[in-house]
Amino acid sequence: MAIPKSFPMKFTPSGLVDAYDSTGKFPGACRTLRDLIFDRSNPEIMISRPGVTTAYNFSDFTTPGFVSVHAIIGTRIYGMVATARNAGMDEPFCYDFSMGAFVSISGVTGANTPTSPATTGAWTPPTMAAIGVYIIITHPGFSGAGSNFFGVIDLTNPAAPAWSSSNLATNALTAVPQAVANFNNRAYFAVGNALPYSDVLAPKTRTNATQQLTIGDTTAITALSGLPIQTTSSGVIGALIAFKATQVWQITGDTTTSNLAQNFLSLTTGTNAPRSVAQSPQGLYFANVAGPYFIDPLGTVRPLTHTVLEPDPDVQQPWVAATTPSRMAAAYAGSIYRICMPTVINGQSVTNDYWFDEHRRRWNGPHSVPYDCCSQNGNDFILTGQANPALLIASQSASNLSSVYTDLGVAQAPSLLSSTFPKTGRMTEKQVVESTQELSVSGGSTVYIIQAQDEQGQMLGSVTVSIIPGGALWTASPGLPVWGGGALWSSSQNIPHVYSLPWGAPLVFKKMAINISATASAQLQIGTHYSRYQDTGYTNLTRANTP
Repeated sequence: MAIPKSFPMKFTPSGLVDAYDSTGKFPGACRTLRDLIFDRSNPEIMISRPGVTTAYNFSDFTTPGFVSVHAIIGTRIYGMVATARNAGMDEPFCYDFSMGAFVSISGVTGANTPTSPATTGAWTPPTMAAIGVYIIITHPGFSGAGSNFFGVIDLTNPAAPAWSSSNLATNALTAVPQAVANFNNRAYFAVGNALPYSDVLAPKTRTNATQQLTIGDTTAITALSGLPIQTTSSGVIGALIAFKATQVWQITGDTTTSNLAQNFLSLTTGTNAPRSVAQSPQGLYFANVAGPYFIDPLGTVRPLTHTVLEPDPDVQQPWVAATTPSRMAAAYAGSIYRICMPTVINGQSVTNDYWFDEHRRRWNGPHSVPYDCCSQNGNDFILTGQANPALLIASQSASNLSSVYTDLGVAQAPSLLSSTFPKTGRMTEKQVVESTQELSVSGGSTVYIIQAQDEQGQMLGSVTVSIIPGGALWTASPGLPVWGGGALWSSSQNIPHVYSLPWGAPLVFKKMAINISATASAQLQIGTHYSRYQDTGYTNLTRANTP
């Protein structure tokens, strides 16, 4: 029989927030969704994040190290990696996923390769852009002497890529560029506050000295990215977005059509995190000192929120407290914008990975795989980072039958911590003796540890729920199975079930948070928590360490 004069209390995990209390946010707000992502089929369920595996280990290279940049073009990934071939220098690489093999790049020498960058601290990250049969690479390690301004991978013969370093012919760059992007089949280079650009499909040549734009004030351009722009007169047109630390500029048109133009989108908002910029069908994501931001196809610069009517992002603290913004890395794939950043959370220096799901318009994370370069690979990602040098790491955006639930062989430890709830107008302490939790029921055995905490994080109670697959025991033998002994069998359908939580004593609290942890698996599912609470009749309970 249910307890009398009780009130139902519901919690369904819905997304990540900074807030300790969920009242000013949304029902189901969570402080932590570590290594948990949204189930795309069931809106009330969190499931294990797919683990990561090695895609390529650079075994073809001599003492490979830090991978400073990469980009995927077709079935191949190109980039730069530190090796001992030319000590202290990065060299280009190419790996073909369809063949499962390294593709040799000719022309690499100690004289035409850039110095390897530091693996920590502020930096100008290398960038890549494909223009025609060339891949142009900017890198802070180029000396700016002779032809050492940027790198070129020539794909005229795709079976035998060739490397060289270069400067623009006829009208050269005046300094080593910070970034490069393809716009209208020209290579646009960021050099300080200027954008010199090449001839069409000839990214190594600038015929006219007038092929250059000066962007805004004297501050340097930090990042470049393309973005389709919706206009009232011309429909959808291509645009190049140039970022500065506190500005965003839009470049449209071309000199061949006599309509090359630049306009500012914002003179107060920009980015110091070049690799946070990621293009999606919805627009352009980027990181700002105040949190995650977005540029929509109408050219509106705004915070990345659940709806356009909301003023603040759900999660801001990691961006605000970022220790090295230039080390942020992001990409978009399969409706997921993910970003990894070195930051400070609750007084601790961490490097955290957060995912924004465009379908839910909510965040999850932090996830436990650090990286400082990320590329889209179809619906999934390729990651690299100084924490795992000489590795291309494959990371899925959604689970499927091939998913593993370890990270490079190390078991994940998913955990959910809700923000506190409920804040009611009755002002009294509450007590709970009846609770239920929706959890996975099918597949392999799963053990969930469920804790109730008060608003100060002190544990009120703990319950362990061990889920064992249902079904009969059987043993396969020649002929027919023998029932009653052997292995458990169960349904392949993973349908959550509601379990009672046998608290050892009443939970007494003003506000409560739920903490759930388990071992990652395909079977893990965490759904809705229900409790019935009664008013205790008194306003506050004196606890240890409470003023």
